[in-house]
Amino acid sequence: MLSARFALSLPMVIMNRDYKYTEEELSRLHDVLYEITAEVKRVCDELGLRYFIIGGTAIGAYYWQSILPWDDDIDIGMPRSDYERFLREAPSILGSKYFLQSPLHEEHTPFWFAKVRKNGTLFAEHDFKHISMHQGIFVDIFPFDKIPRQAWLERLQYEALGFFNACFIGKELWQWRHCGRCQVDEPRPRGFGACFITRIVNTLLPKRAIYSIMRWIQTWFSNWHSDYYKNIITTNDKVATIDIADVQSVTFGPLMVDAPKNLLTYLKTHYPHLVKDVPDEMKINHRPDTLFFGE
Repeated sequence: MLSARFALSLPMVIMNRDYKYTEEELSRLHDVLYEITAEVKRVCDELGLRYFIIGGTAIGAYYWQSILPWDDDIDIGMPRSDYERFLREAPSILGSKYFLQSPLHEEHTPFWFAKVRKNGTLFAEHDFKHISMHQGIFVDIFPFDKIPRQAWLERLQYEALGFFNACFIGKELWQWRHCGRCQVDEPRPRGFGACFITRIVNTLLPKRAIYSIMRWIQTWFSNWHSDYYKNIITTNDKVATIDIADVQSVTFGPLMVDAPKNLLTYLKTHYPHLVKDVPDEMKINHRPDTLFFGE
């Protein structure tokens, strides 16, 4: 991993929490993101794994056939069985320039999902920059799991996962004003009771056990017949089962990548008020404190 101190001595390092990307910076960042995505796609093709672009990445592919002009990350989804195989087998297949970050591969990651990061780069987000982990430029990879047809069961699953996700993050970064020293500039809104229970759970359970509980919650309905797969941590990022059983190939910058078969239907489910042109205040990105592209 490239340390912040080492990065400071090298060119092309941007350090300022409030800076806005220049066109050149975003262009260089997009090039690296396409490069990482191409490597993820290569590994998936070699292993015969299903994947599909999601979220803002899918919006970019639909409207611009590329990364959103203001965006600075890429999101990929995988059905649970493919995701688990990716975690097990990708590390031995990924090129030497890349690192698979997940709770199974790195002790201090605050992220329960996987990221493929590029070695020799630095993308130090403000809240996470002091955590001892790989901080390279990344592509996010999320597991998608079956959900029940009953709305109350889906809600129960979502709420349970959200609580244990807070516990998981709290092992590395306390984000609230209650029951511990807040380690972020602006404490996240959370009541004393929830913080107190989180502190108890974190005292009693190791981080790996919390991760196992999260996986158990996400896969509650794996054996059920389901019309949808969902990124359980979200309220509505779900895709029809039939739309990932038969994906489509779409243009994404210099690449051809897989996307849900009925891409617009998926996007309208996730973003009911979807439009191409959004106001500037909605053009949100990660804006790291430190950005380094490598030599």
